Amino acid sequence: MKKEERIILLLLASVNFTHIMDFMIMMPLGNFLMPHFNISAQQFSFLVAAYTFSAATASFFAASLVDKFDRKNLLLFAYGGFLLCTLLCAVSVTYEMLLSARIAAGVFGGLIGAQVLSIVADLVPFERRGRAMGMIMAAFSAASVFGVPFGLYLSKFFSWHAPFYFVVAMGVIIMPLLVKYIPNMTGHKQANEGRKFNPIMLLV
Repeated sequence: MKKEERIILLLLASVNFTHIMDFMIMMPLGNFLMPHFNISAQQFSFLVAAYTFSAATASFFAASLVDKFDRKNLLLFAYGGFLLCTLLCAVSVTYEMLLSARIAAGVFGGLIGAQVLSIVADLVPFERRGRAMGMIMAAFSAASVFGVPFGLYLSKFFSWHAPFYFVVAMGVIIMPLLVKYIPNMTGHKQANEGRKFNPIMLLV
């Protein structure tokens, strides 16, 4: 595997790590958020489900639209929006504000997941693609094994805001590296010219 490929895959795995950690950290934060906002278990469940629902919805409707844009620019847009929404989660002062921020973060998170896999598929040759995908998907395990426990540690010794600030801090470091190392990718636009969006095809 070439050095450039390893750098790109490491960056994409880092992007995956941050947005998966942001998604997974909500459930164990219940013991901190419920008394802080004085909310019920049902209201807290909305916070957990909001990200998943909005991410799934965004992924569905964006499936045939994202190919109209440069993959790098769309990834930067989605990741920047995700970091902004995560920062809004950190500074939320009401339950409604946090819920809105989680919904918005989910929208951008759904776009991120699709773009990361698309970039890998476009950049990495077929014979190395399986290994590359494995590196990207390893971020899920890393977020579960290291990210969530570390997020709880930050919550315990600082506050529930800390895990979100941590994700944003990581993103601020990752973003300029994405700008530097991820190439512009527009080849897929020519391949998809003339195709019309058909939502029914997403279900086939």
